[in-house]
Amino acid sequence: MQSKLYAIAQTILLILFGGTVFLAPRDYLFISANSRVRAGLAVGGNILGGLGILMMVVAFLSLREVIQVAPEPKPGAHLVETGIYKYLRHPIYTGIILCVIGLFLRTPTFWIGIASIAVILFLFFKARVEERLLLEAYPGYAAYRRRTWGLFPGLGY
Repeated sequence: MQSKLYAIAQTILLILFGGTVFLAPRDYLFISANSRVRAGLAVGGNILGGLGILMMVVAFLSLREVIQVAPEPKPGAHLVETGIYKYLRHPIYTGIILCVIGLFLRTPTFWIGIASIAVILFLFFKARVEERLLLEAYPGYAAYRRRTWGLFPGLGY
């Protein structure tokens, strides 16, 4: 049940983030809405968002039938250590974080910044919970964890 609550919380948080992106006032932080810096941030945001989407698609293809939103492993599932999972343990979360940062860069407002931080913190916390569940479910997970990155290269989580 607790695992399903994480899935529900993530869904609600991402919906709220999306609503914030579309509905928040456009009072840009630190820059003018028409500046060259703003245009550069938007391009960078588009690139990060595109990379995030690509990463999620590659991760979905690697997971196939074992994919789910809840952090608890599916009954009868196996540990995926191939594809992008050979390098990162949580590439879907990484992809979401890249998209969130990209959307913030496209529209760097206070409210989108707050919503971005909330999503990112939640995903870091959820990854920790998922790690604990995966350690319990798969005997080989500890070794897999030692040889792969968590959410980003060079970062344990």
